[in-house]
Amino acid sequence: MLSFIKRHKGDKYVPTLCDAPNLDPFGSCRVCSVGVALEEDGIAKTMASCHSPIAEGQYIYPDSKEIKDLRKNIIELVLTDHPLDCLTCEVNGNCELQDVAAQVGIREVRYPVGDNHLNREKDLSHPYMTSDMSKCINCYRCVRACDEVQGEFVLSMSGRGFDSKIIKGIDQSFMESDCVSCGACSQACPTSAISDVFQSKAIEATETTRTICTYCGVGCNLDISTNNGEILSIQAPYDAEVNQGHTCLKGRFAFKFYDHPERLNSPMIKRDGVFEKVSWDEVYNYIAGKLNGYKEEFGADSIAPAPVAPPLAVSLIPASALIRANSVSSIIFFDGVPLGATNSILINFLSALLILKPCAAFCLATLALSA
Repeated sequence: MLSFIKRHKGDKYVPTLCDAPNLDPFGSCRVCSVGVALEEDGIAKTMASCHSPIAEGQYIYPDSKEIKDLRKNIIELVLTDHPLDCLTCEVNGNCELQDVAAQVGIREVRYPVGDNHLNREKDLSHPYMTSDMSKCINCYRCVRACDEVQGEFVLSMSGRGFDSKIIKGIDQSFMESDCVSCGACSQACPTSAISDVFQSKAIEATETTRTICTYCGVGCNLDISTNNGEILSIQAPYDAEVNQGHTCLKGRFAFKFYDHPERLNSPMIKRDGVFEKVSWDEVYNYIAGKLNGYKEEFGADSIAPAPVAPPLAVSLIPASALIRANSVSSIIFFDGVPLGATNSILINFLSALLILKPCAAFCLATLALSA
């Protein structure tokens, strides 16, 4: 039902807390509840729209007074056991609980102060992951992300009723658990109960840029948050076809090399024992000249691209040089798959790929040295 409502009314028409684009429907928060009747203006039954299937003949009422009152009451109950320190919270302005509370019209909490879990200690033991379970709303999104997205089963729910809580491993710290630091739980969390040391959900960034991860050949899409040219954090976009809202430890957290003073940012050729920065065209022509020399001396059959790790960063580099040297045909096979493009198109593709790969300059320099 929720998917149907989103298609016809928009993504934010029905508020949710436990729903996420890359997770299966779960129905733990009940904030997405709607009224469902079998006849127009008939008696409506309250159902969680996220996991209730839609059927012919149903009349769905997503914004009746009863449903609005129910949602407001649910959020009021959640807030009775949640720190109201929004102004100093990491996710202020980017908190789903905050957004839903505003959407359902929360201005005050009617219930008196009672027992709560606000005294839970923060877990800062891990080099990347952090947790403050006093802000947990038991939506299970982190547990499901660890299960459905990463497949690690590190996070789980312990206890019953008021004693329910998210635990890592066998109720350990992040560092003691088997966490692989993928960050899927952090991105899934609607509050700041689970986050990371880079505060990826904070709104300090002034610009977000979509790019491709440089670490391997999978091609994961990443959203890079920056402020004045400085990278603050990285998130995996849900609308990316390749990785669909997920990436690994390297893609999400290993970005400090971007501004490292020793990072190679240009191809180099060694002349008289010293590496000199050169343009891409110059180094292509240099390699092509070397390869043409081998071709004339040993024949064209002595030259071929070799798939080696990391695959797209290395094996395609000599392939582009081979084309420029006219040493192979316009169809190049990579891991048994024909790229099948004309020379000019393939060269443009490879050139664009090389610019994205930080190790390309090293690979080109290596090729030049071995020539």
